[in-house]
Amino acid sequence: MTSCDTQLHDLGHEVLLRLNQSKRIDMKISVDITGIANCPVRDSAGNLLPCVWTRQSVCNEFDNATLLTREALQRHLQNFIDAGVRENQDLLQKVNDPALLVDWVVRTAEYWEKRYAEKRNEKYDISQTVFSAMYEIVFNTVWPLLISEYGFEQVSKKLEQQMQTLQVQSAKTTSNKYHMHILEHISAGASAQEKDLESFFWMHRGHNGLVRLLFRADIPNLREHLCMLAGKLLQKKEVCNKAGTYASHRQRSDVLQEWCNCKRDFQLWFDENAHTVLKGLLHALDKEDWIFLLIDHTAVPLSLASIKPVDADPEMQGPMQGTCSNDPSKRQKVRDA
Repeated sequence: MTSCDTQLHDLGHEVLLRLNQSKRIDMKISVDITGIANCPVRDSAGNLLPCVWTRQSVCNEFDNATLLTREALQRHLQNFIDAGVRENQDLLQKVNDPALLVDWVVRTAEYWEKRYAEKRNEKYDISQTVFSAMYEIVFNTVWPLLISEYGFEQVSKKLEQQMQTLQVQSAKTTSNKYHMHILEHISAGASAQEKDLESFFWMHRGHNGLVRLLFRADIPNLREHLCMLAGKLLQKKEVCNKAGTYASHRQRSDVLQEWCNCKRDFQLWFDENAHTVLKGLLHALDKEDWIFLLIDHTAVPLSLASIKPVDADPEMQGPMQGTCSNDPSKRQKVRDA
């Protein structure tokens, strides 16, 4: 592999990792906001509820269709395990450690489960209920304060300038290397105009982009305060404004008081840290990886499941290849048997 090929491979791997990081940050934001609002986060099986983390895509017509159901995959997994046990029946009976079979079955199931979850979760994002609370606290509470008292219009102007640099037709030589890599990866041979049209939905734009920027930016304590504001607003909506739900006057009063206290705490914190936040946002937009603060990970046509391939042990043969125990002594027993 040439040095150029190595650089492209490393860049592609970095793009996938950054996409996954943006996705995990969004998931943590949604979970934190829902938890602060005192709303259920997971079901009895431990899965995130649709009101927290739900399937979203710019093209739902084909994303919603599932040819391979979870039950069908379970049947394939069971057949795979049964075939592996039958093929290695004589060998397994000679192994002194009976836990080897258990380890193989468990690890095989874990690999399948992880791969299935990674693939199915690629198009998942913050639910509209949570994002509505995020949107409202930014433009009804936070952003008017930043604009009127702290001159944060610099951030919106800088953001608009950076979005313009992604236009392939007019600024191809100065376009972001991460953005160009994604374009070349899935639109090789396409014209500049076709690439522009294809990449339009990859980024959160306008107000949505500003919301993602504020919540995703790695600025000390900013995300925590924004999540607290959004969580308390969501709690107020659930308790006080939700149609058909009864709440006592005392309960409504307590929730409103918590919401007011949260806004007061944010104001006090921001009075002391406004310069740091402004400087941090402008610095983040100056870095070349700024696009991952606004990228829509549900729209980018790259597979996050390919970030970490399944390890394979070349010394193991048969259906159990690559999924036996990591303990070298156990693998030695199999070879000695």
